[in-house]
Formats: sequence, C-alpha cells, structure tokens
Amino acid sequence: MSLSLSITDGVAEIALDDGKVNALSEQMLESLLAAIADAAKADAALLIYGRAGCFSGGYDRKLIAAGGPACDAMRAAGDRLTLALLDYPAPVVIASTGHAMAKAAFMLLLADYRIGAAGAFSVGLNEVAIGMTMPDAAMPQARTRLAPSWLNRCALQAQTLEPQQALDAGFYDELATGGELLERAREKARQLAALHRQAYRETRLLLNAPLRAEVAAALSA
Repeated sequence: MSLSLSITDGVAEIALDDGKVNALSEQMLESLLAAIADAAKADAALLIYGRAGCFSGGYDRKLIAAGGPACDAMRAAGDRLTLALLDYPAPVVIASTGHAMAKAAFMLLLADYRIGAAGAFSVGLNEVAIGMTMPDAAMPQARTRLAPSWLNRCALQAQTLEPQQALDAGFYDELATGGELLERAREKARQLAALHRQAYRETRLLLNAPLRAEVAAALSA
C-alpha cells in the first residue's frame, strides 16, 4: 500500500510508503489529497510521514522527463496539494523520515512544524539541477519560508542539504534520531491539537493568507 490514513484521539496520521522513494505520482497525490480531506472533515490535527529513510523524492521523475498530459495532471495535483496544506483547518506536522527532495521539500515548507531525521539524508530544491525553471507558484513558497541567507543557495543553486543545514535553512524546526522521530512528531501533533482550535484555525489562515494569495495568483496566470 502506498498510503494509509488513521485517525485516533483527534490526530490524523498519513503514512507514505510505496516501498521505494515515495514518488509523488498523480495517483499518490490524489490519494494524499483524499486522505487530507478526510482528516479535515474530522477536524483532526494532521501528521504526515514517510517510510524509514525516505520521506519522498518529490514528483515522479519519469513523468517529468516524458512530459505531456500525464505530467501536467501530476503537477496540477501537486498544486492542489499546496493549497490543501495552506488551507488545512487544524495543525499540520510533518515527520521527514529521511530524504526529502523537490516537491517533498516544498511540503515541509507548508507545514506548521517539521521534524527531520538526523543522519545521512538529503533535503533540497533540485529543480535547477535537473533542468527545470522554478515554477511561478513555487518561488513564493521558498522566498517566504526559507531563511534569507539560504534562499539563493537552495532555490537558485539547487544545493542539496544535510539535515543540520536543512534545519538552519528553515526546512526543519528540529531534528530527531530515527528511533525517536515518530514519537516526537506525535507528541508535537498532540500538543498543537490541544490548543484552542478556532483560534488556531483562524490565526493559521491569517498567517498563510499572503503566501496563499501569491500562489493562487501564479496558478491562475
């Protein structure tokens, strides 16, 4: 199974595991969007994580290389994921269980709290390195959420970061060892879920409003 959803005591957990690099194909993205919608209906705090050693390698590279309608559909689903994460009505926590590249790294930037696995893992925006111009809707996410001193290196130079660098750059809020990562993420999700929900929801929308407006304008251009 590529994706599973469980909701317990007000926290929804979405686990990504395709047995490989959790490539964000159109099918994976649609499953993820459906799970997020179900979690939102339950008004649950959201925790997303990947398989041990890999959160996600980002978009399916084969589809990117091939181009065409299938690639366009994948990207459109990815854009809907961006909006779904920005609009989520409750806390969003991501436990990055290993590598997190490209679209997966952008997912980190859209969460409220991000915990990364310490170790020999790579995090980065590798679009330029693989011959892609940074999408118009992606650049505002990088500009808004990354530390200014790291923006050039991450977005323009496509520098691949180790976890400590990713923490410094703003992809992560903290690091944890593999054995402690999920329990720490669950603890954080429960902590955020205990905050006053209406106040959290409305403040989250206010916080995300400028970025969402930029993203929406880029997508409609």
